[in-house]
Amino acid sequence: MRTARPRTGHLSQPGARRQRAERSHARPAHARSGAARRLAGGGRGLLLARVVAAALALIGAWLPATAAHAAGTVTIADRAPQEDGGRWKLKMTINYGGTPHLSHIPMLFSFTPTMHYERALTDQSPEKPILNRIPLQNQQSINESMDVGFSDGSGKVFKITKFDFVLRRDRGFEAGEYELVIKRASDGVQMGQKQKITLKGDNEIMDRRAIVFTGEKKKKKDDKAAGAETEKSDEAEKEPASDAEPASDPAEAEAPSDAELPPDEAPPPVSPKQGGCGCRLSPEEAATPLALPLVALGAAAAIARRRRARRG
Repeated sequence: MRTARPRTGHLSQPGARRQRAERSHARPAHARSGAARRLAGGGRGLLLARVVAAALALIGAWLPATAAHAAGTVTIADRAPQEDGGRWKLKMTINYGGTPHLSHIPMLFSFTPTMHYERALTDQSPEKPILNRIPLQNQQSINESMDVGFSDGSGKVFKITKFDFVLRRDRGFEAGEYELVIKRASDGVQMGQKQKITLKGDNEIMDRRAIVFTGEKKKKKDDKAAGAETEKSDEAEKEPASDAEPASDPAEAEAPSDAELPPDEAPPPVSPKQGGCGCRLSPEEAATPLALPLVALGAAAAIARRRRARRG
C-alpha cells in the first residue's frame, strides 16, 4: 500500500507567505529610500535620453533644409535702379558656394510685386500728377529663366561670377517694389536670401479727378442746340422752295399764248389716238391699205373673165 507522504516544501507551510511579507516589511527605511532613488534616477535618465534624441532629430531635419534654401550668396550692386528707355539693369555677383559641375547653370528668377507706384491726377493736383504707393498682396510672380555662366573663355569654371539681368516693360515690369528669389532650375535650391528691389520710373498717368454735372449749363446748351437745329431746318425748307420756282426765261415770258395767236397760224386739230404705237400717218399713207384689197379683187375678176372667154 502506498502511504501519503507529507509535503515539506515552504509553499506547503501556511505561514510561509506571511513570513516573507513580514521580512519585506522588516527592511530598514534607508534601504527602501535607496531603491526609490534608483527608480527615480532611472526615469529621469530615460526622460533625458528621449529629449536628447528628439533634439538631435530636429537638428538633423533643420540642417539639410537650411543648406537647401541658402546655397551660395547673391549680391546686387544697386537694388533701386533707374529706368532707362523702358529697361532696368540689375548687376549681380553670384557665389555658387563651391565649384559648379557645369559651366552654365540654369536658374529661375522670380519677381513678386509688393507695391505699385501710380501717378495720378486728382482734384487737389489737376495739372501735375502725384505719386501713390499702392500695396499689393497675393500677386502672381513674374518668372524669368536664364543660364548663368561660371566659366571664362578658356573653359575654366569658377565658383563666383558677375551677371547682369535686364528687366523690360514689355515683359510685364512697371515702376514699383518687388521681392526677388533666385533658384536653381535643376533641383529648386534657393541661391542666397530673398531680396527687395525697387524699380524707379514713371508709370502711365491715371486720371482720378471727379466729374461734376450741372443741370443749368446743360439746359442752356440744349436750348442753343435746339435753336441751331431749327435755324438749319428753316434754311433747308427755304432752299427747296427757291429751287422749285426758278426764274422764268425772258423769251418764254414774251412769247404769246395760243389764244393770242391768229387763226391762220393755229395748229391743226389732232385726232384722238386709237391705240397702236402712237404715231400718226398722212392721209395718203392711211388710204393705201384699203386700196390694195380692191385692186386685188379687180385683178382676180379680170383673170376669171379671160379664162371664161378662152373656154367659150
